[in-house]
Amino acid sequence: MDQSFDDVWAECEDLFGQARETLATLKEPQPAHVVQASVNALFRTTHTLKGMAGMLGYPVFSRAAHRLEDIFDLMRKGRLRSTDSLIETLEAGVLALESGLEGLRRGRPEPEDYLQSVRRQIGELEAMARPTEGQAHDLSTLLDLPPETLKALSDYERTRVTAVLLAGTPIHGLGICLDYSTFDERLRAISEALGTRGELISTLPWDLPPDRDGLAFLLLWAGVTLEPLPVQGGEVLESRQLVDPGQIPVSLRARVPEPAPERLPETPSAPATPAPDAEILRLPAQRVEALEARLMTVGQLRDTASRLLRRFEEAELDAPRALLSEMETGLLDVQKSLLQMRMVKVESLFSRIEPMVKSLSRDLGKPVRLQLHGGELEVERSLLSRLAESFLHLVRNALDHGLELPSERLAQGKSETGTLKLSASQWGRNLRFDLRDDGRGFDLARIQARGRELGLLEAGERPDPERLLRLTLEPGFSTQDEASQISGRGVGMDVVRAEVEALGGEIHLSTEPRRGSLIRLTLPLSRAVVNCLKVRCEGQVFGIPLASVLRVQSGRIPLSGGVRVEVLGRLIPLESLQACLGLREPEAQRTFVVLTQQGGPAGRGSFEVAIGVDQVLDRGDVLLRSLPELAQTPGIMGGSPQEDGVLWVVDPEAVLGLAMDSLMRRVAHV
Repeated sequence: MDQSFDDVWAECEDLFGQARETLATLKEPQPAHVVQASVNALFRTTHTLKGMAGMLGYPVFSRAAHRLEDIFDLMRKGRLRSTDSLIETLEAGVLALESGLEGLRRGRPEPEDYLQSVRRQIGELEAMARPTEGQAHDLSTLLDLPPETLKALSDYERTRVTAVLLAGTPIHGLGICLDYSTFDERLRAISEALGTRGELISTLPWDLPPDRDGLAFLLLWAGVTLEPLPVQGGEVLESRQLVDPGQIPVSLRARVPEPAPERLPETPSAPATPAPDAEILRLPAQRVEALEARLMTVGQLRDTASRLLRRFEEAELDAPRALLSEMETGLLDVQKSLLQMRMVKVESLFSRIEPMVKSLSRDLGKPVRLQLHGGELEVERSLLSRLAESFLHLVRNALDHGLELPSERLAQGKSETGTLKLSASQWGRNLRFDLRDDGRGFDLARIQARGRELGLLEAGERPDPERLLRLTLEPGFSTQDEASQISGRGVGMDVVRAEVEALGGEIHLSTEPRRGSLIRLTLPLSRAVVNCLKVRCEGQVFGIPLASVLRVQSGRIPLSGGVRVEVLGRLIPLESLQACLGLREPEAQRTFVVLTQQGGPAGRGSFEVAIGVDQVLDRGDVLLRSLPELAQTPGIMGGSPQEDGVLWVVDPEAVLGLAMDSLMRRVAHV
């Protein structure tokens, strides 16, 4: 794959994200002009994707994008109405194109038809939009305009005039005269104002009165009223209604399908308007990394200057110390901003999954309740991009093999609607993606039999459930006799495992017969901003991620590790942070932090441990980085250079495990 494709892929990824967001807006009640603006934006997006695919030499993709572009063109011309089923088909089509482009990015050959999964639905839409005999009409001739002006209207503008008149919306003409020096700015302002009140159909040149200087324009606008507009004195030449929808013969309207009634937003006082296109700057990752490295160097220089100043106690140095403190805050803000440039919300992945689940649910005859949690979590774009195809495969597997048919579920005493839960969360420096379903679970007996057939299990071997579940991650392993059209798409569980492990993560599976299954992907973040509680132990500062801190409190008397302390009416065990990390253990401590964990890898319930520390300092954001010397350090997941040295950030899950081990040794007197 040509290296230049990486930049094009980034732009395509942005375009697909915009398309998904715009399609989502069409599911909600919107004024007609907002719907029209959204459809126009989708038309432009698919047109751009078509051109980029052609430029890169992918003709099949280009033709598929062109076919979706045609559907959007039919919508913007008023020949297809926006309905839930139409939007679902378009979402599935966009998802198919996005998945196909991901395949090209990975070096796979082009398929014969990217839109095979929605070929029938798209054909039906095209048939619906095909005008029957006597149905095609051009109502633009009803406009009260000179013939030469009517000739200037494009085919698209004629279809929009016809569509809005059939919808019963009047069309107005606004003639304006603008000064040469500011006409572009003023025309843009008036056009945007008209766009928020209705649909701006066309902007045409207009005859200038003999007594005026400047440039004249005629704006054709569909809506109820033109007032108020941000026009200045003398700019308006005329304003009038060009056609009354009541002029359309009743017989003509009867032959044309009635459009859906306009669905008004919940707050008519603040009508929705199309979001302006955001300016996007694309920078090579190497430039961002170089800037991050330079900022790190500057931060180290700041730390050095701070240490030098602390050697002196002169009061006149208070101002430089305050400036250095502000510099530290500013550097962290810039580093966080740079990190944000790499980030994208998990919602961008969820938005691809939701339409796919709806489509598969319909095709398989399995009603599904989809629950999504953690979409607001931000992760690195490159990581989410690499995981996308694997995650889509897991979802397809869950629907195809995991969830039962309604009749089977009812026979088991379940609701006929299955549940699929997808969640994303951050645990310290780890990302966790959970996929749960309430289906039949993994068939361990069938997995064991298949494992023996493939020679993955020795004769007489009695594998435990965890060993059997790991077999499903082996290359070529499948319990299905034939590849399914739904989940057998060239991506197996072994490919999912390989992708996750290549990212430094791990995959865990668990199951319960007839209750469902859990697939958990855990991946490390290469860098992250973690909100931490800063504590001191043995003169060293540590950071504890606040997400795992339940409570901070002090005891009335010094306490030693191994005792139980009362927290919110419950007695829980106490262990010192020093004992957990293998440091010299203090005689006693007054202050402790309660760490909690909700559900471990095996699905166990939450548990809590009080961790004793010498002192609680403060809380704040910490820019966390991987440090080579931490590779084999238990309980530590990263560090952050500070003016007093390195602040070590502990891994809450690991510390909880170390604390339990230490407490058990105390009980055993080891």
